[in-house]
Amino acid sequence: MKPFASVEAGGESAERYWQRLQAEQPGVGTMATTNLEPLLREAERRAVLTVLRGHPEWTLGHVFSHLEQNGPRAPLLRDLTLGELLEDPRLNQIGLADDGGPPIDRKRRAEARRLTGERFDECVRAVLDEANGTPVGAAYLRARVGGPRWKLQGSLRRLVAAGLVQRSGTTSATRYRTVRPREERRP
Repeated sequence: MKPFASVEAGGESAERYWQRLQAEQPGVGTMATTNLEPLLREAERRAVLTVLRGHPEWTLGHVFSHLEQNGPRAPLLRDLTLGELLEDPRLNQIGLADDGGPPIDRKRRAEARRLTGERFDECVRAVLDEANGTPVGAAYLRARVGGPRWKLQGSLRRLVAAGLVQRSGTTSATRYRTVRPREERRP
């Protein structure tokens, strides 16, 4: 049996389907519908992990040969960690975050915790970009970038001061959203 054939079965990839859907239906792209894309990516990732776990007889040579052939799952395989392969899949079921946003990218969150300054700001802005202009609170952002509250507050202050993020509300009602390119050009 060819490694990963069971994951490749089914024809059109989730990414191609999503691209086709966006081309056919221009209205697709609100925060609620864009939650589907990361959910599909996570499902594909878990499917590959399930296949790997289901074939303990495969050697690293089998996996490396698939990577060398640059098969359709090669980019995903290159991104997997041994920790993901070894963790108990029953502990992390796929599901939407409690706040209605996209699933939390644990890898990005772990990276963000180590980042500082402008690099952390870029990570915060990427999370805001994924919200597609929908104002989100600090709890939404902290769930996706982690770290201490003061670190996120500093980042948001810098992004607001630079005109890249818009802040509205006060205290627990404070919301942030990315300023769109048209708005960025205003003096």
